[in-house]
Amino acid sequence: MEMKYYVEDWEVLRPLKVAIGVLSKTEAVIVELGDGPHRGRGEGIPIFVFDQTSEETIAELEAVHSVITSGNDFQLDELMKPGPARNALDCAMWDLRAKKEGKSIWELTGIPDPGRQVVDQTIGIGTPEEMAANALRNKEYPIIKVKLDNQLVEERMSAIHEAVPECRLVIDVNQGWNLEELKHYAVALQKFGVEMIEQPLPRFQDEELINYESPIILCADETVHTRADLDYVEGRYGMINIKLDKTGGLTEALALAREAEQRGLKIMVGNMGGTSLSMAPAYVIGTFCEYRDLDGPTLYRHDREPAMKYENGYAHSFVPEMWG
Repeated sequence: MEMKYYVEDWEVLRPLKVAIGVLSKTEAVIVELGDGPHRGRGEGIPIFVFDQTSEETIAELEAVHSVITSGNDFQLDELMKPGPARNALDCAMWDLRAKKEGKSIWELTGIPDPGRQVVDQTIGIGTPEEMAANALRNKEYPIIKVKLDNQLVEERMSAIHEAVPECRLVIDVNQGWNLEELKHYAVALQKFGVEMIEQPLPRFQDEELINYESPIILCADETVHTRADLDYVEGRYGMINIKLDKTGGLTEALALAREAEQRGLKIMVGNMGGTSLSMAPAYVIGTFCEYRDLDGPTLYRHDREPAMKYENGYAHSFVPEMWG
């Protein structure tokens, strides 16, 4: 087995402001695996929210290089911790297996290819007028995901709702509220048709949610990474956001989605940014989901080729030449 890994820089069209920072560029860690005639690729995105860097991600891959290339059997989840390094490697392994066996990822997983799926478009934090204009530019998306902090919450949502009254709205607070703010806004935002509130409280400071019944469903993002977090999530959230850079790849993401379903939790799939090479395996998880936040490639000046196709609020199934 041959293995190589490297970092790519991807420039965004415009900075995306969220409650905990600004996304101005993305460093993607790429893993390539080969057995001679076949090659598999995967992409992982280190994220500052979890104090991850591309240098540390490359170091994690370097540490397991000899095991991966030895030809000996190994369990990836025992070899590496969840995160972008394991995600890139796990997805490269899935891609390589598909190429070697001449099967699609749909055949390998037993999941029917949906052909296309409704996806949302993300609106970053700005003035109410800026956010309304941004929403209007993306009115072809049936669902708009709005980034918020704890400032001008109702003013921003009012402006967006007025600009695109036909669009469904979900919001992502990125840990930016406290419990009292949540209690207030969960009631106030109903008049704008808000369907879901993602990660309103800081991770590990959301214990108080156990006694709170929100009128709008709450979705755990930073709080949930793998199946090990589901016991904590239950009773606090009604939905989880699965991201492959948190689960450490498609393998754990599939297992997490299936167990979440068994527990009666609703599911969305998200992304840490990334190109179509990140979105393709996440698109597989989208088949389990109420919401599909797979707009990463639309944030960049360019995407890789071949790329995912986005059209009229849908993401279309990827071609096997790109991944899977």
